Amino acid sequence: MDRYEKHTFGSMPYRLLRPIDAIPQPENGHPLILSLHGAGGKGTDNVGNLRAWTEILASEAHRRRHPSYVVAPQTPLRWLMPEKAPEITEAYLASLPEIWQVRARRLIERGDDLSVGDLGVVFELLDTLIETRQIDQDRIYVLGHSMGGFGTWSAICEQPDRFAATIPSAGGCEPWNDIRTIADVPIWAFHGNDDQTVPVDLTRDAFQQLRAIHANTKYTELGGIGHGQDHTFIYDGDDPERGFVTQYASERCDRTDNLWDWLFAQHRS
Repeated sequence: MDRYEKHTFGSMPYRLLRPIDAIPQPENGHPLILSLHGAGGKGTDNVGNLRAWTEILASEAHRRRHPSYVVAPQTPLRWLMPEKAPEITEAYLASLPEIWQVRARRLIERGDDLSVGDLGVVFELLDTLIETRQIDQDRIYVLGHSMGGFGTWSAICEQPDRFAATIPSAGGCEPWNDIRTIADVPIWAFHGNDDQTVPVDLTRDAFQQLRAIHANTKYTELGGIGHGQDHTFIYDGDDPERGFVTQYASERCDRTDNLWDWLFAQHRS
């Protein structure tokens, strides 16, 4: 992963992939992808933040077809906004759908503090990159898997006007977020229906809420697939015989089959 430069922003390690020098600079600058690692990438070594999909993004073929910046920050915490979550009382838990009660109790029992996180620092990093690099602000994307999938939902709910499109994989939109704010953000969500780590019902729940408000969201459920991200970031069209099927929340959705062609076609409204 030598193509990813090592940097720090305050105390946050991050990696940065630049567009290939030979690619002409567009008038509005290059797109930027924000990549959020999962729990397996937690730390400060500036290595775990590079995941399987960042290797795809660094390939010669991809960089020539879709030239962009890629920024991959790293956290030892979670991708949460500080103090965003309400106090997790028994009364609050009882108010949640059962799938979220189960998840919240699991996190609390594990010792996770849902009141702290590094998502706010990530937004500051993005602001700095926009100031110092030639970045097309109408083509900023965010994606991630597992903990990064949750972080992706949280990022667009916190700043829906910043992102042109998003790919959350095997995550869920935490119930303290206002999902109505992201109805216009192009979203392509993925989840394996045999996921034993993050229940598929969490993504199904988000999609059903977004379908009810005719959002610009599509959701691909991967039949027989567990918690891995291998199929998400190479997706090139449905395969009903394998149980790989995409659903659409509204007629607004771009039905492009190839994941990366879809992503780079999206512009901020």
